[in-house]
Amino acid sequence: MGVPLNRVVQLTEYGGPECLRILDQPRASAGIGEVLVRVLASSINYTDTLIRRHLYPQTAAYQVPFVMGYDVVGEIDEIGPGVSGFEIGDRVADMTVTGSNATYRLLKAKDLTRVPGDVDPAEAATLILSWTTAYQMLHRSARAVSGQQVLMHGAGGAVGQALLSLAKLAEIEAWGGVHAKYAALIRELGAHPIDYDREDFTRVLPAGFDVIFDGIGEKAYRRSFAALKPGGLLVAIGYSAGAEARQGLMHTLASIARLYLWGLMPMGKRTHFYSINVMRARHPEWFKHDLAYLLELLREGRIRPKVAERISFDQVPDAHRQLEAGGLEGKIVLCPG
Repeated sequence: MGVPLNRVVQLTEYGGPECLRILDQPRASAGIGEVLVRVLASSINYTDTLIRRHLYPQTAAYQVPFVMGYDVVGEIDEIGPGVSGFEIGDRVADMTVTGSNATYRLLKAKDLTRVPGDVDPAEAATLILSWTTAYQMLHRSARAVSGQQVLMHGAGGAVGQALLSLAKLAEIEAWGGVHAKYAALIRELGAHPIDYDREDFTRVLPAGFDVIFDGIGEKAYRRSFAALKPGGLLVAIGYSAGAEARQGLMHTLASIARLYLWGLMPMGKRTHFYSINVMRARHPEWFKHDLAYLLELLREGRIRPKVAERISFDQVPDAHRQLEAGGLEGKIVLCPG
């Protein structure tokens, strides 16, 4: 009897989607403090395309080859020594950054969030990166409350759609900056669309916004800062989509440094740089709490994350191409089973 195999999506070198390979590797066994999960769902995120192109700060030092996959929802298949509180068959979730586009995945038991057994694993997977990012920006970084007025730039993306949905749930009045083709979607999410092609977002609210959520980019950042009311907050989204591809890693890191300096200026307005990985490192209990809360909202039907497509391993390179082309209104999710 041979060693059980684990099918994975491996990045063989940094570059285009053609650098992704579907391989079968020996399946690992759970060690001390670990569980082995059978993967039920693993999202294909835009961030994965940045990792693949060597444009993502957290994985910049990684040596290829390595397995792709930022998040995972799985069913526990094996429990290692020293693990308590979990049983074979339990469904769990984790944000792994890499390694989860696979049939099986080793995870540290201390990092796991339980997944209700009656939710769709693919929908649950969409919550791990995009929805948790949106929730933490809105409620941890901005501490936005009912009645406040907020603007989300790039609201047609996964994080933007999630943030507008959560703002509506919290009775926060939200605007979404998008191109015209997304206007109907923004209204569907309960927010006011701002058409970048025809409207100047700095003039929408003469008194200014309470909070603006923006990506890293010098010109957009300065205009967003100007559109805040006195005492307002600009939340800069960690490594947003637009800047990295155009400007490269070093330019974006320099922009992050400038952001911190701007936040020290006595201008009556505030800045905050948000990164889900930094916040999780500082407050790991927040990540598990917030993801568990979102999973409960999903179970209750109070949020409806969109799954654009459920794919198999062989479709992953094409999924990367679709993400880079843009225009998707939901997540592409790898479902190994």
